[in-house]
Amino acid sequence: MTETVGLLDCGFGIRFWGTRGSMPVSGRCYERFGGDTTCFEIKIAGSRIIVDAGSGLRRLGQAMAAIEEGDATLLLSHLHLDHVIGLAAFAPLWRMRGEIAMHVPACMAADPGAQLSTLFAEPFFPVGLTQAPGKPRFSCFAPGDELGFSGLEIATIALRHDPCAAGFRFRDGGRTLVILTDHEHAAGDPEPDLIAFCRGADLIVYDAMWDEAIDYEPHRGWGHSTWQAGLRLLACAGAKRLACVHHSPDLPDPELELREANLRRCHPDSFFARQDDVVVLTA
Repeated sequence: MTETVGLLDCGFGIRFWGTRGSMPVSGRCYERFGGDTTCFEIKIAGSRIIVDAGSGLRRLGQAMAAIEEGDATLLLSHLHLDHVIGLAAFAPLWRMRGEIAMHVPACMAADPGAQLSTLFAEPFFPVGLTQAPGKPRFSCFAPGDELGFSGLEIATIALRHDPCAAGFRFRDGGRTLVILTDHEHAAGDPEPDLIAFCRGADLIVYDAMWDEAIDYEPHRGWGHSTWQAGLRLLACAGAKRLACVHHSPDLPDPELELREANLRRCHPDSFFARQDDVVVLTA
């Protein structure tokens, strides 16, 4: 994968800086879909929003540092390691003196700053978060809250994964982008609240770590979903396209291409997201 990808320059869109789940991987068999874990750059109404801080955040931070952009706004879906590991190499946090605003779902009055500080401390990491030049500022929300900042209104929803995991919905200029990672679908039809959340979306970014015909049953209850469940949600919500993410680290490019081919036979406009893919949502 290239190290010179630039930042998004559009009215409303998403770049996939990392699409892998659970842990980063590398090697020739991962070159087409990429090996970095979940990190998405959203450009909306002149603002740059980062969703999740997986290992893909390293390259995104490099692109920001190249233009001396030190301020950053991050929405974290939850605090599992594969979604925060990129903070360890996020240039605006460690090399610059901007403002790093992190919005984190929290339950039972948990303090996300204190929780992350246990990771960024000895013996796991040599430098504490409070020592970073770009000192982070934490803001908690409960899944289901509406987030308002930078003139934006971002909806959230509770997901079936971690007790505090959240999905996000962005709207601008009559277009809608929904991000649902990590999530495990319920048995039967999609949940009514999830259908309502995704109603009419132009793009749903969806956790499709498994395939119902191949490997979902042994992993039922692990907190991840399938592309088949994503298509059922797409249909029930009257949404337009599905972007499958959170690819298993055990699946090389040829296997993901086979799954994508099966998806496209059912819905030609949907796809398995590749690292550095860009989707622009035009009016």
